[in-house]
Amino acid sequence: FYQSSQLCIHMQHLYVRGGLYKEVKATLIAAFKKLKGGDPCQDDTSIRPMISKSSAAIVEKSVNKAVKAGAKLLVGSKQRGAFMEPTILEDAPFDTDARKEEILGPVILLYSYNDFKEAVKEANNTHYGLQASIFMHDLNKAFYAFEHIEVALCLRYRKY
Repeated sequence: FYQSSQLCIHMQHLYVRGGLYKEVKATLIAAFKKLKGGDPCQDDTSIRPMISKSSAAIVEKSVNKAVKAGAKLLVGSKQRGAFMEPTILEDAPFDTDARKEEILGPVILLYSYNDFKEAVKEANNTHYGLQASIFMHDLNKAFYAFEHIEVALCLRYRKY
């Protein structure tokens, strides 16, 4: 959550293959609960306050609207002054601002998929597409994503 995710290329949507989903979800939740917010000058601080109290309030409002619309809150969601807790939302509905707009704050939207091409299609269902990253072993799927994900920059990561 570099800069409390107040930049346009932070990871916001995470699509995880169905067979790996439960493990990734549990690992993310545990990792988020360990993040320490506070003074950025302290070595043990992993997430800092946002630029302003009003910026944190905008993020909290977006999270609350998504939850009210049906997203499942897995961790986080509370604002304290300019600090916004790192938040994971599961299955945010397509028609929510959290899904369609950029959330410039420490929020990840988590989704499971079984059909890779459908996940690529869903990834394009947003107003913005500045950056995407692909983590996988299947090079054919990586190339499919490069061809079909509508973003300005697409990065590929692969274990060797």
